[in-house]
Amino acid sequence: MSIYLKVRAVDRVFYQLEKELGSFQKSTGLGCVANCGNCCLKPDINATALEFLPLAYHLLKDGKAEEWLQLLQNNTSTTLCPVLNTVIAPGAKGFCSEYAHRGLICRLFGFSAMLHKNNTPTLVTCKPIKEQKPQAVAAAEIHIASKNNYPLISNYYMQLRSIDESLGAELFPIRIAIAKALEVVLGYYAYRRPPRLKKVA
Repeated sequence: MSIYLKVRAVDRVFYQLEKELGSFQKSTGLGCVANCGNCCLKPDINATALEFLPLAYHLLKDGKAEEWLQLLQNNTSTTLCPVLNTVIAPGAKGFCSEYAHRGLICRLFGFSAMLHKNNTPTLVTCKPIKEQKPQAVAAAEIHIASKNNYPLISNYYMQLRSIDESLGAELFPIRIAIAKALEVVLGYYAYRRPPRLKKVA
């Protein structure tokens, strides 16, 4: 399967997830705390290279893939996500500078469930949401316990692995996952015609 088709397949998984997340959040009232971004500041966030393939492909089309890879390889002094805006600029919508191309873990955390003992689904959310939105958290827990539709983390990671087992199985710190996605995309197009670069106005 070509890189382009893999990117399309990952995007389809993300599209389905966004629909399920939207329904789950609408039913429960669960949502992020305004201007928080604490989860993005965690240094131990892990992800697969595959979930950042759309970001890597987007950067290639923008002519920025090699520059990003070099920055990631040279700047090893920080463990923070490289797309993180530590300060929200005026007019910005949040802390993520590449929100449309964020990874699966970024989309799932706070609004999904994972299976615990006896395959019991349990809400995965953060401390700020638990503290500031207890009613929504309670509603989400009831929603999940009632076996209504909700995003299950393992289901979405299995869907990713079915697209590419090697890129979708191993977890890395988020910076390394993005670097590996960039290496895959740049390696694939090293001897092939790259996608048409976006025109800069």
